[in-house]
Amino acid sequence: MLISHRHRFIYTKTFKTAGTSVESYFEPLCMAPGEWLLSHERAQTVSEHGVIGFRGADQPADVQWWNHMPAALIRERAGDDVWRNYFKFCVVRNPFDRAISAFYFARAKGRLPASTDSDALQFEHWLAGGGLRLDREQYTLDGRFALDDVVRYEHLHADLARVCQRLGVAWQPERLPSFKAGIRPQGAAPLFTRRAEALVRQLCAFEIECFGYAATAELAA
Repeated sequence: MLISHRHRFIYTKTFKTAGTSVESYFEPLCMAPGEWLLSHERAQTVSEHGVIGFRGADQPADVQWWNHMPAALIRERAGDDVWRNYFKFCVVRNPFDRAISAFYFARAKGRLPASTDSDALQFEHWLAGGGLRLDREQYTLDGRFALDDVVRYEHLHADLARVCQRLGVAWQPERLPSFKAGIRPQGAAPLFTRRAEALVRQLCAFEIECFGYAATAELAA
């Protein structure tokens, strides 16, 4: 998560949406000019320029700001005036595509039990067992969408250009890093069984309706 006092914006970070890359791109606007260095991990940074939440493994217990903070907690700690008057945005992604990305990420990190099942059956079991982490808390308050805009993963560069224009800063696509790329296998077999598709549809009903995504896995195949 980010807060920029110089540019008056708040970025809430969602899961498996190129969130770290986008977070990194906007970090320089939350620090003193010339202070920023590219890093996958980031210590909590709080200054007159803004806030960058902690990002990395082994999060310290005393950290007050971290990357995937819920919107309600950001509002509480930033204050109502900042929350109300700053431009707030996040990145969203087709829930079916996000589920595939999250599954392969979990497998790459060794978070899936050993199995001789097909990828499709493992995916189905992973969904049924609560493997897909929802990120509704990052953009809702009291069950309602609470930000000012969303960047869609499906047309990331165009939407980031729009956000930069809104913030009055230049869009420099060459500066957008690519973290966590290459985990999803190229040419992977289709994952969605009928049950897996129904599970994502059920789990992500809010996102499908709120952001206007099709309630089918077809586009994520």
